[in-house]
Amino acid sequence: MENLKPQPPHVVFLPYPALGHVKPMLKLAELLSHATFHVTFINTEYIHHRLLPSIDLDAFHRRFPNFHFLTIPDGLPPHHTRTVADLFSSIGSATTSALRQLRVSEDLLCRTTTCIIADGIMSSSAVIAGEEFGIPVLAFRTFSACCTWIYFHLSKLIEEGEVPLQDQDMDKLVTCIPGLENVLRRRDLPSICRQGR
Repeated sequence: MENLKPQPPHVVFLPYPALGHVKPMLKLAELLSHATFHVTFINTEYIHHRLLPSIDLDAFHRRFPNFHFLTIPDGLPPHHTRTVADLFSSIGSATTSALRQLRVSEDLLCRTTTCIIADGIMSSSAVIAGEEFGIPVLAFRTFSACCTWIYFHLSKLIEEGEVPLQDQDMDKLVTCIPGLENVLRRRDLPSICRQGR
């Protein structure tokens, strides 16, 4: 009887299409690839073309031979400005449809895929695909510990009248978040706090 060598895990990454979300997920993907995982990193076409100039692909593939980039459309025309609101409304259905197409054309989401690691913002599209293809989905939050701490104190920010931000002094210190009293300015608050402007 032949000894079959076990296949290394294959992880599919699905970042939200903004460079601030792609870069942390790319670092995690590189770490897993360095640990001999097979990695498929799926960017939108728009973000992939913005990312390419900062990567020497030949050197990258020599360093990470089991790392594969794929692209999908984001549902917006090529020369669209891609505001946060536009991306939120287009990316979900475009991603689910694109993953179905990749499954067929690339045989991507197959039995050898161990899991999908999706940006927390992309997790609903990834969960739909994961359930459809029988693949576990993990959500990865790309924001910092400081941002997480601010979100934990969002109700306090509202109680103190700090958010939603209106026409206020953006350099004023926010003093109601423990540990950040003399560090955090209004301008440093996550973009969700600026939605009311």
